[in-house]
Amino acid sequence: MREKLQNEPEEKEGTSFGEGPFTIDEVVDKIYKGANIKLILVFITATATATQTPMQIYVTIFAGFIPYTQWKCISDKCFDLLAKTENTKEFYTSATMCDNELVAREDFEWTSDRTSFSMDWGFYCGSEAKFSTISSFFFIGATLGLLVSTAIFDRFGRRNGAIAGNLIGATATLVGTWAPSFEVMLVVRIFQGVGMFIQLTGIYCWVVELTPSHLRSMVSFSIMNIWTLGYVMITVIGYMVTKWNYIFLTVAIMNTIFTIPQLIYPISPRFALVRGREDEAKKTLQSFSRLCNNEISMDTVSLTYKERAQNYLKQLKDFKDYPTLRKETILSIIGWFIVAVLFYGFSFGWVRISSDLYLGHLAASTSKFIGYTACIPLCNWVGRKKCMLAVLAIGLLSNLLAMPDVQINDFWTLEFVACLIGNLSCSAAFGVIYLYSSELAPTSHRGMVMSLSSASARVGSFTGTYVGFLYAVADRRVPLALFAGLTCVFMVTTYFLSDPTGRRIPETPIDVEVLTGNRGFLKLEEEKAEKDKRSQPKILV
Repeated sequence: MREKLQNEPEEKEGTSFGEGPFTIDEVVDKIYKGANIKLILVFITATATATQTPMQIYVTIFAGFIPYTQWKCISDKCFDLLAKTENTKEFYTSATMCDNELVAREDFEWTSDRTSFSMDWGFYCGSEAKFSTISSFFFIGATLGLLVSTAIFDRFGRRNGAIAGNLIGATATLVGTWAPSFEVMLVVRIFQGVGMFIQLTGIYCWVVELTPSHLRSMVSFSIMNIWTLGYVMITVIGYMVTKWNYIFLTVAIMNTIFTIPQLIYPISPRFALVRGREDEAKKTLQSFSRLCNNEISMDTVSLTYKERAQNYLKQLKDFKDYPTLRKETILSIIGWFIVAVLFYGFSFGWVRISSDLYLGHLAASTSKFIGYTACIPLCNWVGRKKCMLAVLAIGLLSNLLAMPDVQINDFWTLEFVACLIGNLSCSAAFGVIYLYSSELAPTSHRGMVMSLSSASARVGSFTGTYVGFLYAVADRRVPLALFAGLTCVFMVTTYFLSDPTGRRIPETPIDVEVLTGNRGFLKLEEEKAEKDKRSQPKILV
């Protein structure tokens, strides 16, 4: 079918390029003639909400920071301790505060010119776990939202799910602006998580399913770079805005504004086909051809697809009936969990690794950007599988390199440099696994697979937010060794996945078996079909 399209003569604008039947991949590849300003603007406006996910994840880091070096004594107990200290710079630390059980507003008072809910609600030393709990509850909400979103994505579409997620997240963040207590903030974080990962997964699927096959890796990592831009934005907002309430308000306003363009964009044509709405799919493809400055009439084009009723129980049963679909989904879920532990273990650990909150996070966001960008040519050059194994190997070495105690200068240590490399590695792995999983999963189950995988990652994310505590209660090499071990497990799971580089996206579970070359399964299916045919009663005339 691909060869036929390539050999056809050039058509005039507004004419049909054949009757087909053609797959969605063939039609999209035929329509696309290169990037132009209209396509770029649509891509940017459609994926701008991807910046909101990291902003809502990390908003608590900057709105709830604990200024352990910014306080002064106000009690005799505290002044006596200060008098016994030769170096006053070393006195104003978390160790002094916590080891001597100093009490805020009784023994000391904060001197930071910024506000934070941790200072307002008394989160420090023994109660610091409440700060991590607030951060981690985002991922509880994300897990719940993604489990529910499987039905949303596969019944109402990726775009509609993304819009609903944005509205939930924006509303929750707005409420967080006036959160009066720890308990209320926990509820806010749950709804932020529910909304943001529904929208991120939904818009990712929407964009990838409308992308030419040879550009999927570039588009995937471009979305992750837009995600990283959100990381930079919340760091800058956290630095510029000194009141924690206004940080929440700023994020809520931006989330609402970025949702507006999605209201006018159509649903994915691939989703429409699977749902049996061919006319709607053709209408979307017609609009896409105009955006590409290559308008093609879809009136006489026949699209090939397998219409499936998206029954949730039937989808679950398919994992039992199709072994390759089952195996690759389980391995993907394991991989997503591990990469999330690594990713957020680094992200919420910079306060322990770096001496400056804002510079540390800006350096981390830069390493993420480099990791995502470097994987674009690497994925196309060596393939998804080899690219994943390469970045994981780099991450494993960086964790080992970070173990020796080497001070480079007042700001840089060998651990900090190595952890930046490790952060680059796990960020690249996160970007690859998004692309990897979306290409392995069939269209009929992609919403479910991506949601289950992302839900698994949210459990890993929840776990990763507590890694910082390991630095406080154990030798710093313990979390590094944990990261190294998890990286090895991730490499093993990747080894047993097939490589989807260069092949078409599967539409149904049987396509997964065919594209991966599961000859044993296909032979059994043929024998079963032949047996059923022989068992049918003959009709005598």
